Amino acid sequence: MTVRTKTRKNPTKQSPKSGSGSLGGTKSIDPIRLLRQNFWVLVSTFFVSIVVGLGVFFVLGMFMPRYQGRVVFELNSELSTADDVVSSDSRNADTVTRLAKTEMSRIMSPSVMTGALQNRDLRSTEWASQFFVDGAFNMTDALVELEDTLGVSHPRDTNTFQAVWSGSTKSDVPVVLKAVTDSYVSALNTIEDDRFQGNLKMFTNERDDLDSEISMIETARQNFVRENNITSLNEAVNERNKRSESLNEEITETRTSAKLVSSRINQLEAKLAGQLDPSNDEIRFAEQEPSLRILKQGIQDIRIALGTQRSRLSDSHPAVTRLQRRLESAEEEYAVSLNEIIQRNLNADYKEAMDQQTSYEGLLKSLEDDYIEVTQSLRDYASALGELTSLERRLENTMAERDDLNRTIADLNQLRVRADASKVRVMQQPKLPNERSFPKIETIVPATVIVMVGFVAGLIFLFAVLDNRLRSPSDSASIPNGRLLGILPDAQDDPTGIDSVDMIVRDEPDSILSETYRQCAARITREMDSGGHKSLLLMSGMPESGTTTVIVNVASSIRATGRSVVLIDTNFRRPRLESASKIDPTRQGLGDVLAGEAPVESVINEDSDSFDIIGPGSELNRVFERLNTQKFDDCLKRLTELYDVVILDGPPGVVSGDALMLASKCDATILVVRSGSEERGLVGRLIGQLQQLDAAFIGIIFNRPRNTAGGYFKKNFKTMASYTAKD
Repeated sequence: MTVRTKTRKNPTKQSPKSGSGSLGGTKSIDPIRLLRQNFWVLVSTFFVSIVVGLGVFFVLGMFMPRYQGRVVFELNSELSTADDVVSSDSRNADTVTRLAKTEMSRIMSPSVMTGALQNRDLRSTEWASQFFVDGAFNMTDALVELEDTLGVSHPRDTNTFQAVWSGSTKSDVPVVLKAVTDSYVSALNTIEDDRFQGNLKMFTNERDDLDSEISMIETARQNFVRENNITSLNEAVNERNKRSESLNEEITETRTSAKLVSSRINQLEAKLAGQLDPSNDEIRFAEQEPSLRILKQGIQDIRIALGTQRSRLSDSHPAVTRLQRRLESAEEEYAVSLNEIIQRNLNADYKEAMDQQTSYEGLLKSLEDDYIEVTQSLRDYASALGELTSLERRLENTMAERDDLNRTIADLNQLRVRADASKVRVMQQPKLPNERSFPKIETIVPATVIVMVGFVAGLIFLFAVLDNRLRSPSDSASIPNGRLLGILPDAQDDPTGIDSVDMIVRDEPDSILSETYRQCAARITREMDSGGHKSLLLMSGMPESGTTTVIVNVASSIRATGRSVVLIDTNFRRPRLESASKIDPTRQGLGDVLAGEAPVESVINEDSDSFDIIGPGSELNRVFERLNTQKFDDCLKRLTELYDVVILDGPPGVVSGDALMLASKCDATILVVRSGSEERGLVGRLIGQLQQLDAAFIGIIFNRPRNTAGGYFKKNFKTMASYTAKD
């Protein structure tokens, strides 16, 4: 093989190591693009799943129907006393939840379940018939099944809890739930009865103990009253209090009198001793003595006589003197008699006072003895009163406790017979279901749709993950050195509407696809101008990638810039360049030139308004090996001298080695990748092989990705279409 060697440096050339590394890359998946690309698949799946869901609904309704019923229980609020007209609820949400969970556990307890299964009506149901073996009811299996199918729940922010059961026979539902309800209520009543009887027994025993204590206290009280001779304790105390007060007053009076007598005795003793003069009263009392009155009368007579004599006689007269002496003698006698009588009276008074003092002392001692006796009696009575009062208070307290217990027992009995005293009541009895609980069309159909659409979407995503083909422009980003020159959307995504993509730049210049070709051609010419390239090979990895269509449209765009362009069909196996250019095939072409039958200038199909074309030539002269000859190199060199741009339409790289050989003879290469046709590894390997050649690898043209005209591209394409539209 003869390979042309160039001295220029390829700026994009990689070492063999890097070329092999281009086979790898991390794959990125755009879920929005996947959904957009498979939109109609998902829509079809959606409608098919609706039909399937309806079918599943009818089949399940025919062969696996379920009927659900429920019984609702209410947690009654507590009664404070039996006299409460209505109950008051002071429980918080946590307390209610705890109580509800407790009762739900009780419903699901084996004892309640077993009691329900022993119900005669339940055993006659269609559901229970499956547990009869040889006429015997299999309690174990039925218990397991009932525990598995019976559900309990507590709705939030309510005082209720419920039991739910579903069966395949409508008439079984209320029967099974009624049996469970009766068993639960019976168990609950048994628990409440046991608790009530236990409380009642405790209170009754306590009341009996209090009755015994009351009887004992009353007996002790009676014995105490009898032993202390207390008929009426208050009366006795009152009498003794009065006696004590009377004695106290008498003692006080007696002491006062005794003090007065003692004082008089002291006065009398002083008078008798001459220390005190007799009082006027004592003198007047003594003067009342008859003898003194006679003496006093005699003195008076003498004084009268004396006065008479003095009126007639002088004081010195003997008669007067005699009368004067008689008067003095009488007065002296009178004074002596008066003093004697006073002394006698004082002695008498003294004796009388002494007698009184003795009498008062005796009386005072007697009164004090009586007072001491009464006081001691009062103390004894006070002690007895305290003990008796203690007994009576103890008796009163014990009787009050007994009365409280009697009221408590009465309240218990009254609460027991009140309907609202039960902790739980049946709020809603089980009823015959009006409709099936399963299947429901509003759940089966959406669930089927979700499952089927989700399954298909999952398969799409799985295939996208496992699919190693390039389907979107973003996939090329995962290929090292996979530079993207342009994106050519599928003709169906062009909003302007086109009939054929061949020569669309010439025939439909206002189309979106034509604009994308022009943009792609502009990038290609810029790259070739910057590298000084004139010959360009466009090739693909797989057949049917649209390389020829890309070549004729890119060439039309480059020719429109005023450059001379010639296209060479080097795909001897499946030439298509002439038909894509919409010109009649010529008899002679490249094969005839390489065979030496014609010069290259004579086989050029010239078009002054468009690009020139060199066809593959006659079939006999389409020999692949001649492409790798000096003759071909000379032909290519001659064409680069005649034209500004020489573009070769090469065969796919996967089916022929001619593509890489042709690439080594050109200045630059471009790889055309069709969306969904070529695998990532193949593209990466071809890029690596192209970069090992002297030809410059410009990049990738991504051809015909579906649904690319969505999102950002769609907005741009619509703007382009509306801007270039003609009236």
